[in-house]
Amino acid sequence: MKSILVALLACAAAVSATVLWDGRFNDYTTAADFDKWSWSNQVGSYQTYIYGNLHGETASSWVTLGSQYKNPATTGEKQGVKVKINASSTWNGGPMLRTELLPQTTNALSGHLYFHVSLQIPTVNPPDPAYEHQIVFWEGHYADIKYGQLSGQNGVADTLQVITGGKSIWSVQPVKGTWYNFILETGSPGGLWVSTGSNPLQKVYTGSLNGNGGTDWHIGALRLPLNGVTQQITETDLYYSGIYVEDSGPTTQP
Repeated sequence: MKSILVALLACAAAVSATVLWDGRFNDYTTAADFDKWSWSNQVGSYQTYIYGNLHGETASSWVTLGSQYKNPATTGEKQGVKVKINASSTWNGGPMLRTELLPQTTNALSGHLYFHVSLQIPTVNPPDPAYEHQIVFWEGHYADIKYGQLSGQNGVADTLQVITGGKSIWSVQPVKGTWYNFILETGSPGGLWVSTGSNPLQKVYTGSLNGNGGTDWHIGALRLPLNGVTQQITETDLYYSGIYVEDSGPTTQP
């Protein structure tokens, strides 16, 4: 009886939650739709201006949509996205390699909110763990999901982790081809929710993420230089799925 009551309460919480911004790619037909966004034509769910652009590339040069890039457990979207970087992914000539998507919304996305994202380090063209990859982060870097050897530090390079306040609050040696689901709970009390595959997300950390959310939320690949020099690389890919922000709950099904 108790388990039934808990399930009903969870369902009620999920039903009452409002999605404040939906980035699940349902309003995109092809990757070319990403090219329609500009500062003077802010259309679609994403801002698309951070990518390698020194040789006339467009946003769709770096992102690919497809059902093969989504978490199969996520029923609320038709497709996910593959984000890639290579040696030409220098944005405005900087030393980092970058392809990133940011929310396009008039909502401030600030306060006690739940930021959902699922990601996969694929078996084909995975990122090099010798480099630090910032793969989900706010511009203020108060809560980051990172992969690889952290710049200037020692430790196990092949690590996927969540960092807030300069400390790792969750980490794992990721299994390539596995979906990792996250909820970043901003505001108070704050916290981190995690699961893999189709498993319900569970809270693994309670406490402040040292920030209040916001729209400057980057989804994609930012690879830092190694020893101050960006090395030549072949294509590196990351997959993303189930990206949205809700105001309560949270919804724990990926």
